[in-house]
Amino acid sequence: MAEVFAGFVAGYGLAIVTTPLLSVWLLRLRAEGGLLARLLPEGSSAVGVSLLLHGALAMFWTGLGLALGLVLFAMRDAGAALGSRNGPFTLFVAGLLLALAAPLFAVLVRLRALIAAMFVAALIVFGWLTPYLAEWSKFEG
Repeated sequence: MAEVFAGFVAGYGLAIVTTPLLSVWLLRLRAEGGLLARLLPEGSSAVGVSLLLHGALAMFWTGLGLALGLVLFAMRDAGAALGSRNGPFTLFVAGLLLALAAPLFAVLVRLRALIAAMFVAALIVFGWLTPYLAEWSKFEG
């Protein structure tokens, strides 16, 4: 079950990386007014916003990482391709992330750069790094 733990670790690492990125982006968008100006008033603490976002992102990314770790466990004997230890898993992750990001990319015009950056980061971490983390682990052996 090294694959599941690798997915958890990859998800938590991604939560740590994406929290400051999303926090700064949200606080910058707050100045433009609208819904974010009402949700995050001018006196809102950036640390408080970051803590709330980190909690939510940690749950989301680690949950996705655990689910993808189970998929990787089921696909553990697939061959290497695309520079990954598990090519079919990398393609599966790319398709899943594309299905998650495409509607957001189409609807949230202001956040397109952020969505694209998170898509690429998640693809690299989950699709490429997770099979390597599972291989490097010392659970079975």
